[in-house]
Amino acid sequence: MTPFDESIVEEFVIEAKEHLERVERDLLSLEKSKDALNYDKINEIFRGIHTIKGASGFLGFIKIGELSHIMETLLAMIRAKEAIPEGKHFDSLLKGVDLLKTMIDDTGSSNAMDISNVHSVLSSLINKKP
Repeated sequence: MTPFDESIVEEFVIEAKEHLERVERDLLSLEKSKDALNYDKINEIFRGIHTIKGASGFLGFIKIGELSHIMETLLAMIRAKEAIPEGKHFDSLLKGVDLLKTMIDDTGSSNAMDISNVHSVLSSLINKKP
């Protein structure tokens, strides 16, 4: 557990859950959209994940930070038009959201949780490996 006052951790959990609900909603909306990619939504998703990454690092939630960092990297590539998101991008980001939710529901055990599968898939997308 972190050395921080429990109220700070509780506030992090509340805010992170709010961000993840918006991120999930926006990712699902983008995935269903057949029109041009909505970069305003991509920017909002990026900011939500970025906020979780920053706060988790401050609080010592290393694995939450690692997972949100790699998600942020893929989102940054999409924002910069270095990656054109397809179903596999959305699926991987949504799996990341699900795993982040699990970790945030149990911050005390989050540093011991296995993120390797989701991290590996996201890393492959970033490195443009099939």
